[in-house]
Amino acid sequence: MATVATPYGLRAVNAIGGRPFNGGTIREFKVPANNAAAIFNGDLVVLSAAGQPSAVSTTPTTSTAGIVGVCVGARYVSAEGQPTINHYLPANVITGGGQDVWVMVMDDPDALFHIKGTAALGTFNSGTDGSGWPGAIGKNAPLNFSAGGNTATGNSGVALTVGANGASLASTGTLAVRIVGIVGETASDPYPEFVVKLNAGVHSYDTSTGV
Repeated sequence: MATVATPYGLRAVNAIGGRPFNGGTIREFKVPANNAAAIFNGDLVVLSAAGQPSAVSTTPTTSTAGIVGVCVGARYVSAEGQPTINHYLPANVITGGGQDVWVMVMDDPDALFHIKGTAALGTFNSGTDGSGWPGAIGKNAPLNFSAGGNTATGNSGVALTVGANGASLASTGTLAVRIVGIVGETASDPYPEFVVKLNAGVHSYDTSTGV
């Protein structure tokens, strides 16, 4: 039941079209310079022109360059010389003495993700012959970054922006994600969970524009 407003970011669960899915395509990106901010598990990862990965901090659109997928962990050699695999990349690993730092990214542009919504669907699409929550399927939506990542769990704070009674769900083509499903019995919960895919043009593998 999605009754608590505790977002966890984007969590890969499947691939569009029913393709076999064994955890997705994990690619490692080198962190060549110190990361001033953490990259949490479930954060969207974007590359700078210099190849530095960082967490996306505002809702992307189809004109956002350099998004390569979603963080699923990190590995590095700690200041004590200990090889470390972590659920997320803490901030300032390199200035703290870490070396050989990599962020692990699920980079399949066709991946589907679970994500928690920011509000109840309420009376969304409920008119006289309204379809209720099934009307959310096929809509686009922005992402919400108001909650920070959790250093205790390592999870992202990214959520899907629902709006009052689903007002933020729209056909607008530039929005971050496409809703392809609702998770289980959460449709009428205070914080429903959705199945989403990054819209074409949001993931850098779906656009010809480089960083």
